[in-house]
Amino acid sequence: MDIKTLKELTRLMRENDLVEIEVESADLKVKLKKASAPIAQFVAAPSFAAPVAAAPAAVPVDEFAGCKQVISPIPGTMYLKPNPDAATFVGVGTPVDETKVVCLIEAMKVFNEIKPDAGIKGTIKKVCVSDGQAVEYGTVLFLVG
Repeated sequence: MDIKTLKELTRLMRENDLVEIEVESADLKVKLKKASAPIAQFVAAPSFAAPVAAAPAAVPVDEFAGCKQVISPIPGTMYLKPNPDAATFVGVGTPVDETKVVCLIEAMKVFNEIKPDAGIKGTIKKVCVSDGQAVEYGTVLFLVG
């Protein structure tokens, strides 16, 4: 399976608001999930399988391709502001690095400051969750490019 096919599958997911898609051929199985699940899973089948049909033509470039993800390290309630009357920690266009607090996650009545992992440095390209939203471990909170 080539990258064009994967891009086409992700485009179909976005356009049809699909949370999960699974495609299986004789030699490859691809399962794509949004948000808290792994982005892609590949399982190779035996090499004696029949060839796969050609993929559809041109796929538009994803505007968030190459962005790094700030992932929730714990489950809880995510807050974009330190308190209801304050400004948000970050928004689209805010520069961040591993020292910048991007949000709070409340778990068991404890507010945990969330910062990007080491090596994530750039500008917030997308805020993937809303203020007060419940998140799980592994939920994508922000995209940084």
